[in-house]
Amino acid sequence: AVVSTQSTGVVDWWNELPRDVRVARPATVGRHTIAHYYQSRHCPFCDGVSDGLCSCYADSQKVAVLTESGLGYLTSQLQSVYRICVDCVGAEGPMHSCVNTSCPVLYKRVRLEGRVREKDAVKGDVFKLFNW
Repeated sequence: AVVSTQSTGVVDWWNELPRDVRVARPATVGRHTIAHYYQSRHCPFCDGVSDGLCSCYADSQKVAVLTESGLGYLTSQLQSVYRICVDCVGAEGPMHSCVNTSCPVLYKRVRLEGRVREKDAVKGDVFKLFNW
């Protein structure tokens, strides 16, 4: 609708405009990303795609080697990123003091830290699963 201040009052025009109906959503307990709501089809040990337990599960030694080598690989990547961050922030400053949101290394570091935590949790589950 075109507003003509001579024939129609602005308030009347405003009141005639269609409104979106907004429904209040209940507050969630924690903040999650969309990936939190989807179950992964990847094996936590060998990263293969399966609908249930992967065939690698039957060989406990293979699971232990895959888990430990995956954790070692991620940890070495994370150490490389830490060295880059130390060079940028300085050896004296803590790495969490980085506030450069345009730095791809910051996002890589955060992503790797999350993956290392996940892999470490899987390692703990493996030890419980096989009673090691």
